[in-house]
Amino acid sequence: MSGSPPGKASRSAGEEYRAKTEHEASLLARRARGPRGPAPPGDPASGIVVVLHEARPALLDALGRSLESVGLPDAYVTASPADLLLAELLSCEPAALVAVGPEAARRVDGLGYPLVLSPFSEAPEGAWFPWTRGTSGLLLPSLAEALEDDEAKRAFWRAFLALRGLRP
Repeated sequence: MSGSPPGKASRSAGEEYRAKTEHEASLLARRARGPRGPAPPGDPASGIVVVLHEARPALLDALGRSLESVGLPDAYVTASPADLLLAELLSCEPAALVAVGPEAARRVDGLGYPLVLSPFSEAPEGAWFPWTRGTSGLLLPSLAEALEDDEAKRAFWRAFLALRGLRP
C-alpha cells in the first residue's frame, strides 16, 4: 500500500519544499503589500533573495531587467518591512542574499537573524561574503542613485555583475 492518500500522486521532497516555501512566502507577501499591492516578483524557492529598500515601479523594472540579463529572472525580490523580511528569509532559506543599497543592508543587519557570520554593513560592494554558514551575501550600491546618475549606474552594474555566475 502506498503512503499517499487515494487519488493523490506523491510528491518528491523537493516538490514538497518548493510548495511549502511558495505558500509561506505568498502569505508573507500578502501581509506586506496589503490587499491591493502587487506580489513580489520572482520565485521564493529560487534560492536567491534580493532585498530592496522600497518597491517603486521604476526600481522593480530596472532590477527585473538586470536580473534577466544575468540569467536570474526567478530571483525573489522583496521590499518587505523588517518584521516580515525576517519571516521571509526564515521561510525562503536562500543560498544567496543580495542587499541593494545601504538602506537595504541596514534593514538586513537590523533583523537579528540567527547565526550571522558577517554583517552587510562590513561587506565591500560587489564582493560575495559569508553572511551565514549556508548563505552568501552580496551588497550592491543603491539602484535609485544608479537610475539618476551615469557614474552611479556604472558602479551599480560593475557590482551587479557578481551575480553572473550564480545559478538558482
